[in-house]
Amino acid sequence: MKISDALNEENISRLASRTLKVGDVYEITMTEANGIKPKAGDSSRDKYFIILGFDSNGVAYGGVIINSQINKNLPPHLKMYHMPIKQSKYRFLRYDSFVDCLRLKIAFPNKFNEWNYLGRIEDYDVELIIGTIKESPVESEKRLAQFGL
Repeated sequence: MKISDALNEENISRLASRTLKVGDVYEITMTEANGIKPKAGDSSRDKYFIILGFDSNGVAYGGVIINSQINKNLPPHLKMYHMPIKQSKYRFLRYDSFVDCLRLKIAFPNKFNEWNYLGRIEDYDVELIIGTIKESPVESEKRLAQFGL
């Protein structure tokens, strides 16, 4: 029996709020509710999620995802909000990838027991990511403020 099987949703959220830190990277299953569009025929996608902030109620975490490629259909002025990240620096990556700093995604702590911890992004890189998302033309100041950014 896993410890998480013995915890209720409230205790899982409490545990998550004490455990998660800005810069932590988790592999999580995301859906359209998180801001991810699944591929045709799928209801979800597994993504690497970098935690950047927490809402004041502790019910949601704001962050960005790591993609293996930049969406080819994005206009060039939006592609520049995808930061390269090297597998040689972050061993949890399978290959060189891109941090999507275009729009914050949301993760919910009630699913914390299903997340797979992968590692941490260095503080310097976290600051670059946060600075980039603050400059994104598609992200709102209100939403950034919601997660303390």
